[in-house]
Amino acid sequence: MKKRRKTFTKKLVKWVMAISLFDLQLSYLLAFLGRVEIAENLSMTVVTTIIGTVITYCIKSFKETKEEERLRYEKEKDSVWTNKEGEA
Repeated sequence: MKKRRKTFTKKLVKWVMAISLFDLQLSYLLAFLGRVEIAENLSMTVVTTIIGTVITYCIKSFKETKEEERLRYEKEKDSVWTNKEGEA
């Protein structure tokens, strides 16, 4: 089985998610300290960042997978066609 290496995008998304989740926890600390309005704004911004990052990454990943499958299908089709020509 092939070991897939992590792409730059995957590493970037991982860091954005880690930082965003940490910032989300900080909003609870702000709310506990009485800064409720700032905590609400921070939470909304962080959640928007998380959702935007995940959706963008999913769309990119889907398109890449679809393209890889198309190329694999074309390669298989060409190899079958080449084998049939060799048999004739």
